[in-house]
Amino acid sequence: MQFVGRVGEGTFKQTFQVAGSDSNPLALKLYKTASPSERDQREIRSMLRCRHSNIARLFSVETYSHNAQKILAITEEYLPGGTLTSKGQLTVSQCQAIGMQLIEAVSHLAHLRLVHRDIKPDNIMFRLDGKAAVLTDFGVVRDLAESSITPTWAPRGPGTPFFSAPEQLKNEKGLIDWRTDQFSLGVVLAQVTFGEHPYRIGGASDWDVVDRVSSRQQPADWFAKRAVEFGLASLIRMVAPWPVDRYRKPELLEQSWREQKG
Repeated sequence: MQFVGRVGEGTFKQTFQVAGSDSNPLALKLYKTASPSERDQREIRSMLRCRHSNIARLFSVETYSHNAQKILAITEEYLPGGTLTSKGQLTVSQCQAIGMQLIEAVSHLAHLRLVHRDIKPDNIMFRLDGKAAVLTDFGVVRDLAESSITPTWAPRGPGTPFFSAPEQLKNEKGLIDWRTDQFSLGVVLAQVTFGEHPYRIGGASDWDVVDRVSSRQQPADWFAKRAVEFGLASLIRMVAPWPVDRYRKPELLEQSWREQKG
């Protein structure tokens, strides 16, 4: 493995670009603590279970010794095509194509009983062609087959509030399932296509938007009108405030998304 360069640093990991034995680029992520937390372990276990072209591939998990200190490292595919954030505003056809890929990724997670819980533009990256969207960063993934790590008394569950569903914002654990990811994905696709969060009214601040979502008010009137006008009506149901009003099964969302006319 050959070091190429530093990519970035987060709260828990440092990321570097390296070249594998076959010279293909890889992302090497080094944890800042030798002993990964339970959440780190769940991230790794969950990613190893995923086998989908629109979900980041985790190739290896290893422990190295450096200066008498053990370092946990994971190797993932390197995604040089930038993030969804870097693409700016999407056309309707781009939204339809990228949306279908990500809906299929979320469907794959749903069948594994995994909930990503942090779907946002920065966590959607692209391969070299700039067209293949890849869901990344499983740092707060929820495995519905395992007990919850988040304390019941916590006022808010993990995730990025601006893209979170009401049940996340209110830490309503019993309501969290794949439809939680459905909501976040709907918000993301609306944001990058219409240039605005579907719950924003006028010049409301981001925290005002989060409060509207948390209190389960309805999306803004402009959003429903624009979704229909642009042929993206599936978004309306995706961001419904109550999970029961969203698409019940991933297959129903996939079908609806394919059939809408943009």
